[in-house]
Amino acid sequence: MDYKILNDLIENVDKYKAHRKPKNEEEKDGEQIYETLLEHTRRTERCFNEFWKAKKCDDVLDRFCDVLWQDKVIKKKDIEEAKIILKEMIEAIPIFHDLGKINPNFQIEKMENKEIIKDKNFIGTKHSFISAILYLSYFRNNIMKKIKGRKIKGLLKEFILYHAYIIERHHSGINKINDFIGKINFKINNNSEQVIKELPISKLIEAITKSKIYLNDLSLEEGDTDIIIASFEDTKFMNKNGKQRNREQGIYICIYIRWLYSLLVASDYYATSEFMNNGSFNEVEDLNNVQDWINIYENTGLMESIRKYQNEIYPMSIENLNKATNINILRSEIFCEAEEQIKNNYQENIFYLEAPTGSGKSNTAMNLSFKLMSLNKDLCKIFWIYPFNTLVEQNLDTLENIFGKKENIISKIAVINSLTPIKLKHVDCKGNTISENDEADENSEKSVYRQFLLDRQFLNYPMILSTHVSLFNTIFGESQQNLFGFYQLINSVIVLDEIQSYKNSIWTEIICFLKPLAKLFNMKIIIMSATLPNLDRLSQGQSEAIFLLKDSNKFFKTDCFKNRVQLNYDLLDNQSDDKFVQLKEHLKQYLDKNKKILIEFIKKRTANDFWMNLVEDEYFAEKNIKIEYLSGDDSLAERKRILDEVKNTKKTIILIATQVIEAGVDLDMDIGYKNISKLDSEEQFIGRINRSCKRKGITYFFKIDDAKTIYKNDIRVDSEFTVEEENMREILINKNFGDYYNKILDVTKKNNKATFKDFLENIADLNYERIAKNMKLIDENKNIVQVYLARTIKDVNGNVINGKEIWQQYINLLKMRYSMDYAEWKVNMSIITSKMNYFIYQVNKANLELKEYNDKMGNIIYIEDGDKYFKKDKFNREMLQGVGGIDFI
Repeated sequence: MDYKILNDLIENVDKYKAHRKPKNEEEKDGEQIYETLLEHTRRTERCFNEFWKAKKCDDVLDRFCDVLWQDKVIKKKDIEEAKIILKEMIEAIPIFHDLGKINPNFQIEKMENKEIIKDKNFIGTKHSFISAILYLSYFRNNIMKKIKGRKIKGLLKEFILYHAYIIERHHSGINKINDFIGKINFKINNNSEQVIKELPISKLIEAITKSKIYLNDLSLEEGDTDIIIASFEDTKFMNKNGKQRNREQGIYICIYIRWLYSLLVASDYYATSEFMNNGSFNEVEDLNNVQDWINIYENTGLMESIRKYQNEIYPMSIENLNKATNINILRSEIFCEAEEQIKNNYQENIFYLEAPTGSGKSNTAMNLSFKLMSLNKDLCKIFWIYPFNTLVEQNLDTLENIFGKKENIISKIAVINSLTPIKLKHVDCKGNTISENDEADENSEKSVYRQFLLDRQFLNYPMILSTHVSLFNTIFGESQQNLFGFYQLINSVIVLDEIQSYKNSIWTEIICFLKPLAKLFNMKIIIMSATLPNLDRLSQGQSEAIFLLKDSNKFFKTDCFKNRVQLNYDLLDNQSDDKFVQLKEHLKQYLDKNKKILIEFIKKRTANDFWMNLVEDEYFAEKNIKIEYLSGDDSLAERKRILDEVKNTKKTIILIATQVIEAGVDLDMDIGYKNISKLDSEEQFIGRINRSCKRKGITYFFKIDDAKTIYKNDIRVDSEFTVEEENMREILINKNFGDYYNKILDVTKKNNKATFKDFLENIADLNYERIAKNMKLIDENKNIVQVYLARTIKDVNGNVINGKEIWQQYINLLKMRYSMDYAEWKVNMSIITSKMNYFIYQVNKANLELKEYNDKMGNIIYIEDGDKYFKKDKFNREMLQGVGGIDFI
């Protein structure tokens, strides 16, 4: 089937229009240029086919059919025939997606089409539902009446419903399929007294039939839709009739709809962009030249030394490993063993990399990513996913150190997060120019901006650095924007760093969804952490992941890792009434020893108060001790300044911090003090102490704030699982995190039994709204307001930024929304908002103590004299929100 079938389905199809635009962009109401429905369908079909080919979707479809029909008692030749028909049904999705634009009201009101006569039988201008009905009718007749094999019909009936649903939703998000079922259910529509904008299905079919627009037999009656709806109900794995569909098969169906929806939306967007912007379709840019990347990577000094070790020494005996005093030996051993495991198991999909903090996991994972791509030629994209934006920035620095001098490579690395502007081809990931744009006229410049926007929306980059939140929005989100890039996950390598930072209440759902997704999409997922829960224990019968270190304990228990930091609980066991005084007195023993001291609190307010207490203490002032404070409120520039100072100083320095210091921060401190929280957080913190294993380190634990007030609904902060218990202290010192997580997983499995059942029911019901809500990593807080505090500061590159000027640029750009090309406006807005992040602070509305402000745009309050809300160059949150409000990280 191809787009030309519209000639057989629609009378005088050439007279119907799909889009229009002004001949002269400056004259919006002037002469119009039209794209016919036939032209748009041709473009969409071509884009769909190009995406299908580029992402090797035939392989995806084969894997899908194999797992979905694996337990059907059907001859192989019948299944092969069903595959062919299913492929034809898929190919028809882009062809039918806009067919509803034959709606006379759409043509007259939206297209101002003078060739169309008004038809009183139609209500409203919507077209997607009509398109879905026409698809349903066409394939209901073809599948049910023309296919002779009853079993083949049985396999395919439900897909008529799924594809029609995709078409109906392609201009909005995917919500829940039962809403669509309600719209195509004759009984519900005909008996409903609710006033709706669209005709009930029976009236709609009658209107199309009377109009004689659609030439094909439009026979879709009550019994027909009953059969289609029943086909969906009968295949659900928790249906009323007691029939069972394998749980994993239900997840496959859920993924299947997301996949085709994403492909259709991408194809429709690119096709529309071709007409509206006079552009041409650009194929998906993938990492097809991985060997060029590998060659540069292998020529770094680090890799040359590792390869030398690998060729001359690896593997080292356990006995010698335990005696090793050079941490680089252990890092090399971990690197080589993980690489060996990947070579032996590269056809698997899920890999676990559990290795101590400071053991070079990031470099190991980079090598594993490249190795997987060289061993599996279908792989074409890498996603590096981190829990925090600060880790994204840190790992971007690593990539730029390796590839920064190669413009053809660094230009293909993109950061996707809330802080980074839309990537331009001639700049690197931090906005620095790496090549000059060619001289361009206004029209070609607009075309370039439009391509930049499309690239960002559809994740069209070979290597992407992003956050857990962004990835989970793509995998589980229901909005159109969330699903734009879902198809880009096909044939990708994904590195998930610090997975233990996810809320443990959804661990079961995460792993049970990721495994089928990885199998269907041929994704290679490397899950890594120093404290990695064995999520296989939650996946309940699914194929097991590959552990890249067969026995990670042998590394944890080496002297270099196990004993590099002494653990002390005196402050925790002997708490005084004034804990600040107790902590300060304890600190004094290290002030004359040129030590780097790290103190972590779990509440911002406590950290800030202790910092002020130390700064104003005469004893510490007389000693001329440098004292710094780092929290999530600090800008990237301030963060860089502080960390650089800590790394470079040779004198005693005290760094007071929140949990922002725990994961991935490359610091090597001598002495640590930490407010207790989760056991894996304690281990992450310990990893910042004596990181190089060249000295002696010690960490003291204390308790000023209760972690339960921060990590709500996380069983890991229950006292029985913290270092308040002697057995947890033993686990921490001996690095027996497997024992720890076995206990956590047992409780998690028990506690989450009901919520996991709800998750499976939402999967079975294809209730994407509920799935998205349940799988949000960060629960939305509607009580949060953003306050913009205008100041004059320096950015991470040392450039002076005037907050007042940035705000004015933002206001001016808002006013230009409809006078500037949309793509150019979006790109410029992303640049401005990235600069605005230097001045924006999140505050709880309920605690906002603000009588006056200078301006307000949406949810952002603008205060011109921002300096008055800072004390010693640190944001004084109390001045805005009093004693309550946000107090985490």
